[in-house]
Amino acid sequence: MRKRGKVKIVLTVFIIVLFSCTAVIGNSRTGVIENVMAKNAADVDILTIKSRVFTGEEIIKAWLDTDTLDENCLTVLAQRGTAAVTTTYDTGKQKITVNWNQGAFNGAIVRINGREEKTREEWTARWLKTFENLGISVDDSYEKKWQGENNDEEHDIYYIEENGIHLCPNGYSLGDLGQCWGQSIDITIEKDGYFVSFNNVSEVIAREEKKGRKLISKEEAIRACLDNYFRDQNAEDEAGVLVEEASCDMEYLMIDKGSENDESVCDIGYYVQIPMSDTDGGNQYVIEGFVDGEYPYCYATAMTANVNQTDQSE
Repeated sequence: MRKRGKVKIVLTVFIIVLFSCTAVIGNSRTGVIENVMAKNAADVDILTIKSRVFTGEEIIKAWLDTDTLDENCLTVLAQRGTAAVTTTYDTGKQKITVNWNQGAFNGAIVRINGREEKTREEWTARWLKTFENLGISVDDSYEKKWQGENNDEEHDIYYIEENGIHLCPNGYSLGDLGQCWGQSIDITIEKDGYFVSFNNVSEVIAREEKKGRKLISKEEAIRACLDNYFRDQNAEDEAGVLVEEASCDMEYLMIDKGSENDESVCDIGYYVQIPMSDTDGGNQYVIEGFVDGEYPYCYATAMTANVNQTDQSE
């Protein structure tokens, strides 16, 4: 059940570093979702998802595409008094380290030294096989971003999906219901390896079948986002909102907590971004919102700032 009465409007102003260029490889993120939703918008199920707990050995086996590990190469170290575990597998030619921390946010950090893959095609295929071995459903396309102080760190962002629709990769607050964590896998391509972040990857544990639903339009979603963020029309005018440049992507949004702490209820909705004309030192501010798919109701809004917008698209 959606507990809309308990949801608080989030007006937190914060800054995120939005990395200079974004180039979508393969199918565009928006295009994939639009195609799926055009066919199946009326029949998208409501999902209950549960945060997965990976062991270091599980991730290492998936990367090496093997069922067994050499115990002489394996070291497992649990940090006393915490849920954090560090697993290292060192063959002499390649060293794989997995840091896993279980808590409100479940995540794994993987560092691989001794990269064998020389081309983008090779490492993309290797990681897609790793995700398949782990039973993680990701979009075959990925988003390439540049970050770091000099925008010289290459990142490949993979989005978790269900039935061709992304689980929201951005976090937000549901007020009294708690924090919703974004889900994605971020792979930094380093000179001799990879630095990988598994961000709260989940699995579907239950479905509520839905048929014949009617979704609101993108225009209605954008309007709901603005109504949530602004108290009156004058404030909206003063802010210099660039509605004509707004983007609106359809995703699975977390709308409620499940019966357990690591469970969430997800339904189809819109992730809205609306640029503003105001800048601060060259950084453009953006209103972002998370809007219900069936009703013009916004679960949360926030202000972000796009930093370092030099175009480096490929």
